[in-house]
Amino acid sequence: MASWEKPEPFSKTLVQFWMAKVSEWSEAPSPSAQLDACRHQEKLRGFLQEVLGALRLARCASEALENLPFVGQLLGRLCSVPCVTADEESSSLLLQCLWTLFSPTPRSAIELKANDWIRKTMCHLVAADEEGWSVMKHVGLPSKEYNVSTLKKMMCLLTEAVNRGCSSFRSPTERCLCDGLHSLSLTCVPLVTRPEAAPLIGALLRRSVTCAHTQLSEEFVEAVCSGFLDKKLHLDVQTVVALWCHNLSSLERAVLRLVSSVLSGPRVDLQTLDKQVNASLLPQACAQRCSVFLVVNEIFRCMLLEMEESSVLRLLIQSFTRCFLRALAAQDPEDRLALKSFFPLVTVSLQMPVLTLPSEVPQDVWLEHLMGISAQLQLASAEAEERVDNASGSVFEVWFLLLQGGGWVDVAAQLLASAQSHAASSSSSSFSSSSESKSRALLWLLTFFYHPTNRGHQRTQQWECVQQVWGDLRGVCLSPTPPPPRALDTVAESLLSRVSSRLALRLLLSLAAFSPAPGDAVALQLIQKMSEKKREEDEEEEEEAVSLRREAECLLAAAAEHRLNSDTLASARVQARLRTLEDTLWNALCV
Repeated sequence: MASWEKPEPFSKTLVQFWMAKVSEWSEAPSPSAQLDACRHQEKLRGFLQEVLGALRLARCASEALENLPFVGQLLGRLCSVPCVTADEESSSLLLQCLWTLFSPTPRSAIELKANDWIRKTMCHLVAADEEGWSVMKHVGLPSKEYNVSTLKKMMCLLTEAVNRGCSSFRSPTERCLCDGLHSLSLTCVPLVTRPEAAPLIGALLRRSVTCAHTQLSEEFVEAVCSGFLDKKLHLDVQTVVALWCHNLSSLERAVLRLVSSVLSGPRVDLQTLDKQVNASLLPQACAQRCSVFLVVNEIFRCMLLEMEESSVLRLLIQSFTRCFLRALAAQDPEDRLALKSFFPLVTVSLQMPVLTLPSEVPQDVWLEHLMGISAQLQLASAEAEERVDNASGSVFEVWFLLLQGGGWVDVAAQLLASAQSHAASSSSSSFSSSSESKSRALLWLLTFFYHPTNRGHQRTQQWECVQQVWGDLRGVCLSPTPPPPRALDTVAESLLSRVSSRLALRLLLSLAAFSPAPGDAVALQLIQKMSEKKREEDEEEEEEAVSLRREAECLLAAAAEHRLNSDTLASARVQARLRTLEDTLWNALCV
C-alpha cells in the first residue's frame, strides 16, 4: 500500500492575501467593500475549491485543522459576507468545506468543539442571514415564507453536495465525502415530513445504494418509512425503490400495511382496489427493480399459505399482478426485463398466456385463449407431478401463477355458464358436441384452481365428481320448468359433499349471472340451501358463512369487471342481474 504523503501547505502570501480581504469585507460592509468582494468572486471560488480539495485529503478533522490552521477563521468570516453567501456557487463551496470538516465520529475534544462550531456556522449560513432577513422584511415577505425559502435553499445545497458525493476523487488517499452522510441523515430526521426535504431524502437514499461508504442512521430510515406509510411524505418511485433496497424491513412493512388495509376494508371494488394498490407504489417499484418484485412475491406467497381461504387476499394478489404488468408494459422496451426474470419457476409457454391481461385480448378469441391456457396447465401440472423430488412445490408454482393471472379464471367461469346456456337452447348436435368439449376444458381449469393439491388418482376422482356435480347443476338451473324442492336438496347435498364450497359458489354465481331465467333464481336458491346446511352441521360456526359472503362479494366484483360486452342487450341484462345479485346475495347467505 502506498504511503500517505502530507499535502503541501498553501503559501503564506496567498493565505495572508485572502485573510486580509475577508477581514475587510466582513468587518466593514461598506459599498466599496462589497464591490471589491464582487470583483474577487471568481478568484475566491478557485481558492475555496483548493481548500476543499485539501480538506478532503485529510484523514480526519484534527489533521485538517493542523494542516490548514486558518480554515476556521476563513470560513467563519466568509459566512458573514452577504455578497459571498448570496452567490450560489460560493455558498455551495462554503457548505461543502464545512461538511467535509465535520467529524461523523469525533475522537478528540478538538473535533467535538469543531463540530459544535460547524453546526452553528451552517445554521447561520442557511437560516440566519440578517442581511437577507432585513431585505425580506423591507419588501414585506412574511417570516414563514422567508423561513421556507431559506429551508429550500439549504435543502438544495445539501442535495447538490450529496449528488456529487464521491465522484470527484483525486487520489486513493482522499476521504469519501459520503462518510459524513450518517450525521447528515440524523440531522434530517425532524424534517422528513417537510416537502422541501424530499429532494435531499431522495439523494441520501439513492447514494446509499450506489456507494458502499454511505451509512444512513436508523432513525432517519425509520422516520422516512413511517412518514411514507402514513401518507405524510410524498416520494417518487426511484426514491421508494432506493428506500426498499436499502432497508428490506421497510418493504415488508409496506406490503403488510397494504394487505391489512385491504383485508379490513369494506366491500371489494376492483377499480378502487387497483387505485389503492397503485398508490402504494409497490407495482411501479417492482417493475423497475426485479429484486423488489421477488421479495414482494415471496411475501404474498407465504401469506397465501397461511390464509389460503382468504378470497380478499387472492383478489389483492391479482390486483397487484395486474397493476405490475401494466407498469412493466409502460417502461421503455430497452429498459424492460423479460417476464422470465420475474417468474423464474414457471415455463415461458405458460407465463405468456396466463399473464396476458384479458383486456389485452379481443373478446372474440377469449375462448380460444382459454383453451390454450387449459392445455398448458394440464401439461405443466402433469410434468410437475412426475417430479418426485418436489412435485407439490412445482404444482403450487403453476397454481400460484394461475392465481396471479386470475382474470382468466373469472372469464372461464363466465364462458362456461354462457356456453351451457347456448348449448341448452341449441338443437344442433354438432354445436352441442363442440360446446361440450370446450366446456370440459373450462371446467377442468376451474377444478384445478379450486383443487390444486390433488394428484394422480385423487385428481382423476375429483375431476369425475366435478363433472357429475356440474351435470346436476345444469339439469336444475337450465331446465325450462322449475325443479321440485327435493331435487334442489339433493343437488345442494351433492355440492357440499363432493366439491369445495368455493368451487360450488363459483359455479352457482356464474349460472345466476349468465344463465337465462329461471336458472338465475334456481342458483340463488341453491346458494341459500348450501348456507342453511352449513349451519346445520355446526350451529355455532359463523366463520364459514362470513367467508362465503366475502367470497361471493369478490366473485361478483370480478364478474362485473370481466363480463362480455359484445352484445349490448346481453351486457345490460347481465349488469342489471349482477346488481340484483349483490343486493340479494347477502340475505341468501344470512338466512
